[in-house]
Amino acid sequence: MIYTMKKEQIFWVSVYLLLNCASALLSAVLEAEEYTDITDVELPPLKLLHSFCALKADNGPCRAMITQFFFNIHTQQCEEFMYGGCEGNQNRFGSLEECEEKCMRVYPQAKTETTLEKEKPDYCFLGEDSGVCRGYITRYFYNNESKKCEDFKYGGCLGNQNNFESLDQCKQTCESLVNDLQLEQAVNNTVLPESTGSTIPFNPVNSLTTLDVTNTVSPPDSVNNDSITPQPTKVPSFFEYHGPSWCLTPADRGLCQANESRFYYNSVIGKCRPFKYSGCGGNENNFISKKACLRTCKKGFIQRISKGGLIKTKRKRKKQTVKIVYEKIFVKKI
Repeated sequence: MIYTMKKEQIFWVSVYLLLNCASALLSAVLEAEEYTDITDVELPPLKLLHSFCALKADNGPCRAMITQFFFNIHTQQCEEFMYGGCEGNQNRFGSLEECEEKCMRVYPQAKTETTLEKEKPDYCFLGEDSGVCRGYITRYFYNNESKKCEDFKYGGCLGNQNNFESLDQCKQTCESLVNDLQLEQAVNNTVLPESTGSTIPFNPVNSLTTLDVTNTVSPPDSVNNDSITPQPTKVPSFFEYHGPSWCLTPADRGLCQANESRFYYNSVIGKCRPFKYSGCGGNENNFISKKACLRTCKKGFIQRISKGGLIKTKRKRKKQTVKIVYEKIFVKKI
């Protein structure tokens, strides 16, 4: 009797263990599928109004429980978090409306004052913003003080929408086509020679095209031809990015004092590099293994060769035979 009871107990214990293992394996598969679905989702291009909107939510070292809001660059939405009450960073707002206004602002196009003036979006009035990365890319922004498009150095990620790859794109978006008063004066003052006695028929399209050509094209014998002729605005690159935005952020050690080996993706060279992580804080460009780093960030780059890019090629050097050298030395000694 005792022997049969022991056998029954062993049987039920083994059944219980098998059921637990099966449920654990099923949950692991479901988690992996869920993670894959999240990483493969391609979000729209991220253009922030302020660079601090890309910072990670920071509770601070204090222990209060204050409801605050931060902008999550992964979901591109404002989310709630608990703030400790001291320190932290600028990505912290007291209300959801304030967070959306600072980091999720939708730019309506400005109303046209006259029929001949081009519509100008609100983001044209923002200042230049290099972003949080450390690139050195020539871009263009509209300077509201000088009322002209000017160049600046862009870091390579984040920043704001007042950022254009070419000078023509900046002018077409933010600069007014022509001042109304100057245009009316030009039309009224433009006449044909006295022999004809009639005015030139005005065509806004042709006039604008003529003005644009005279302002951008320089004569062939001009001394300062380089300053007038539009220069290439895009730095020669070999990678086009379509992956997660946090792979473009620089390595961040964090706030604690640990010394853990981690990997981050270097978007400048297109490789995963090791760095020392302090154990807390930092950003999402932080991976436990090099394989995880490459799987997440490397697949977001499509390798290509730009028109102005240079390809380094290795040339084989001709090796001098040792036999000839020794024969020369031997002849001299004789």
